[in-house]
Amino acid sequence: MSHMQKQLITKCLGTALLGSLLWGCAPTPAQETPAPRLGANLVQNPGFENGVVGWSIPAGTATLNSTVAHSGQNSLHYTNTDPKNYKFFRQKLTGVKPGQHLHFSVWAKGENLTAKGATLYVQSLDADNKYINGSYPPGIPGTHEWRQVKDEFIVPDNAASTWVLLYLHRNATGTAWFDDVEVRVEQPATVETFLRFPNYRGQVKQGDKTIWKTDLRFNPLPEWKNGSLQIESTLADATGKALVSNTRSVALTESGTLLSLDPPTNLPVGKYTWKQTVKGPDGQTVSQQAYPIQVVAALPKVYIDSEGFTVVNGERFFPLGMYLGNEEQTSPEHFTRMTEGGFNTVLNYGYGYRENDPEAYLERAAKHKLKVIYSTHNTMPGLYNGPEPANGDSYSVAADYVRRMRDKEALLAWYINDERSPGWLPKLQKLHGLTTELDPNHPTFQVLANSSASALEKYFKVTDVLGNDPYPVGRESDLTATSHHTRITVEAGHGGKGTWMVPQMMDWSVYRPELKQHSPSRDELRNQAYQAIINGAKGLIFYTYYDMMYEKYPRTEATKNPELFKQRWEQAAAMGREINALIPAILQGEKMPLTLPADARVEASALTYNGELLILLANPYYSAEKLTLSLPQGWKIAQAKQGHIESTVNGNQVTFQLPSVGSGVFRLVK
Repeated sequence: MSHMQKQLITKCLGTALLGSLLWGCAPTPAQETPAPRLGANLVQNPGFENGVVGWSIPAGTATLNSTVAHSGQNSLHYTNTDPKNYKFFRQKLTGVKPGQHLHFSVWAKGENLTAKGATLYVQSLDADNKYINGSYPPGIPGTHEWRQVKDEFIVPDNAASTWVLLYLHRNATGTAWFDDVEVRVEQPATVETFLRFPNYRGQVKQGDKTIWKTDLRFNPLPEWKNGSLQIESTLADATGKALVSNTRSVALTESGTLLSLDPPTNLPVGKYTWKQTVKGPDGQTVSQQAYPIQVVAALPKVYIDSEGFTVVNGERFFPLGMYLGNEEQTSPEHFTRMTEGGFNTVLNYGYGYRENDPEAYLERAAKHKLKVIYSTHNTMPGLYNGPEPANGDSYSVAADYVRRMRDKEALLAWYINDERSPGWLPKLQKLHGLTTELDPNHPTFQVLANSSASALEKYFKVTDVLGNDPYPVGRESDLTATSHHTRITVEAGHGGKGTWMVPQMMDWSVYRPELKQHSPSRDELRNQAYQAIINGAKGLIFYTYYDMMYEKYPRTEATKNPELFKQRWEQAAAMGREINALIPAILQGEKMPLTLPADARVEASALTYNGELLILLANPYYSAEKLTLSLPQGWKIAQAKQGHIESTVNGNQVTFQLPSVGSGVFRLVK
């Protein structure tokens, strides 16, 4: 790597950035960006100055201490001598709403703390008091003076209650003092922007006549009583010369707008800037966004097109893959099994932070016609546990892997985030920026576990592809979470990102012994796949291949069951081959609008392909369901029963009958 490249990488990792992209590097934490505006502390009695009022504390555990405090007079004191004890000191938060972005923290002092020490977490429950999601920052072990533990959490859309909990990590012993607990709501920016096109890193092929678009969302300040916002839009070339400039007004009653720009015809190859300035009713600038745009002669080897499809070497590609656990599972035996099962992509956790042979891994994948999403997510500080890099910077480990793998035939994308909370965004910005600078030819991919579109939007500017992993089988009463999570992931992408969903392939009981054994059947696997595709997913990466090897909790050699794996794999492979056969229609077919009843319980979408109308159907319930639609004009049903989907026609109406978790394609002809 040249000295200039090293300087640019340093710049990408450390310089400020207003907006989305600088030339040559992706977004990094902006030093000039003001700290987020936070609301009042939602915690009642946060410093225990009123004893333990507001806190639920199990008898015989934590007590009030009036001699040790971070501030004020008091703190909460807890000593644990038995690693089997696992106690929480909690408080239900008032005033919390779904979609809110919470910043939370506690000051903790420790004495001889083992395991991960003392910390806190925030979690949300649904209306049935069932756990939905939470954020769990690691604690601080050992003996130490007051130190702050903090993290962030976005409240899920279906949250009925949200709690803050203080505790010692599981298996931890020692003494801890807690004080000055805070949970504050981040106030949204006055103007939020999302570039829809040119959607892939601001790149547009020369001659492309597609209109450029940005979504703007407004969060008016309290002092704005009336009037309008003024939006100035300017396209300038690399010298700063304005090529297009216009201004428009938007009433304060509007929650947002779509800003469009029709660029000059045949813009020369080169660099441009699309600057967007929003002024409030008083004429003061409240937002300024500068989107670097690059007109190119050819788009990258792999990129995300304007419809969210992955394009590889000029042709659309639908990733149908799965997660793997270690190096052993990249052997020819396993790769052969996967390709015979219809899968075309793998994501392996066993590479990216240890001394192994990743080049050979990608070469084996290429021989088996498998694409690789290469994982570097665990190279971020706080996660990295591989050999110590010479310079002490774990980001340099990621940089080394990117340089080594970027030209491999099998490489599809870089996996840079595995369910990390918004508190990790500064580190994710660095990893995304480094990756995109060193390898402009492959997208980055992040997977989250959240049921809120606002949570997913936080990652919009630090990834090219978004994923989500609801995992409802064996944990929920139906499979509807797959459709919901897919819809909000597509929504959070604002038409500018790819969506690769992560359906469930594993049995929850290998992680949670209190749950009954329920490995997803062929029907449940297929149903998740169809739900995701119907709702806009452009890729499926199932989780997970290696968990199918285990019979029960805990996942050890003793609980592996080869015969059970064989049975499970037969189910997964049958599903994989069926979805693989549908891929050409997904990639090349033309969408057809399909109007569903407001109370529809069956998911459905339609597309035309090879002279047929394909209606994709998925019943996410464990009961038989029906869906009645108007027959699209010019099409008829030639075969009343297809697979396990039955149909009846009454005039212009067709009723589809699907069994429990039934799904599939129903074909109509002219």
